Amino acid sequence: MLRPTAPGSLWAEGDWWRYWTSRVVSYAGGTITYVAAPILVYALTGSALLTGVTAATEGLPYLLFGLLAGALADRMDRRRVMVSADVVNAVVLASVPVAAALGRLTAAHVILVGLVTMTVFVFWDAANFGAVPTLVGKDRIREANNAVWGATQVFDVVLPGLVGLVVAWIAPSTLYWVNAFTFLASAFLVRGITRSLSGERSDDHPRLREDVLTGLRWLWAHTTLRTMTFIGTTVSFSIGAIMGQLVPFADQVLGIRQGDVRLGAVFGVFSLGGLVGTLASRWLKPFAPARVSLVATSAMAVLIVLIPWPHDYRVTFVLVFLFGAANLVSIVNNITFRQEETPEDMQSRVNTTGRMLSWGLGAPAGALLGGLVAGAYGPAWGMAVPSVVVVTGVVLGWSSDLRKIPARRAAVPA
Repeated sequence: MLRPTAPGSLWAEGDWWRYWTSRVVSYAGGTITYVAAPILVYALTGSALLTGVTAATEGLPYLLFGLLAGALADRMDRRRVMVSADVVNAVVLASVPVAAALGRLTAAHVILVGLVTMTVFVFWDAANFGAVPTLVGKDRIREANNAVWGATQVFDVVLPGLVGLVVAWIAPSTLYWVNAFTFLASAFLVRGITRSLSGERSDDHPRLREDVLTGLRWLWAHTTLRTMTFIGTTVSFSIGAIMGQLVPFADQVLGIRQGDVRLGAVFGVFSLGGLVGTLASRWLKPFAPARVSLVATSAMAVLIVLIPWPHDYRVTFVLVFLFGAANLVSIVNNITFRQEETPEDMQSRVNTTGRMLSWGLGAPAGALLGGLVAGAYGPAWGMAVPSVVVVTGVVLGWSSDLRKIPARRAAVPA
């Protein structure tokens, strides 16, 4: 059962250390591969189109399998799902350097590996969403989410540039060994968690389709969660447009060309802002996650409108930094609110639905619209036009029942 009170710090618990370390290790490996994969595909083909396809495959599995993964994770033992997914991904990733060593590696192989690993990750992520509240208790969810996201922001700042340097000395395919090892380490750590990652659930399961529909009906009936999920999708839509056009914007508007250290820095300041956003969590503890997320999203809407217009890279860096901070605060508190409100037996279904709409639908659609507009009117307009979507989401949020949630945090129900 979920524990109603927090007996002490998360960091005093061995199980939490194992879980946190598994997340950090696997995220570091995933970041390395995320950077290495497009470099590898471009080196194999010289095709910008196929390189773009490599990045586009990240969100597709969530759109295709998110609902199914959520329903299955609410039925199955979550630890077993997470460990199995880690082991499968380790084997799949290892196939890349093995094929390279045999002289048989192709771009299709690399893209297929990316698609398979992200599909397996969807099932891992579905189990993880439900495992966190069970592991730490609902009253410590925000602390747990901030601890994980804060560590990942450090890697987002450091690793992309480091990988860019390393691939100048070794083949990008070799880095896949690192990610394969991190998945095995994650499986070992999760397997070592002694506390159950699955709460009490009914043994009587209806058909899988009915499980999926039950989760969707519950989310739709919860008016504040429904609105928050919609807002999260509009945020992802606008982020997809902003991040998708950041490189052309830097080139055509700011005069930052390929090879300029400032090109990497513009992404680095976004992640650095996210790190600062997690550090701000200690001052946000007294406030309700729903209200914090709504305020942070409102700040993001303003920043998204402003980012495309300055022609001075220093102003852009400041705006992107603030955007990264507000984005991280919004994401963590959005997820926290969803996990606190959702019953144990629906955690995976409800949370994967939110992730599916944001990762699988919102971000790719925003990137596509941004690209189409940029092709006709330039990258600044490609970033600006989709901002209308997040502004609409924020206006809806302040007009909904979310504004009735007290700004100060109430006691979290067990």
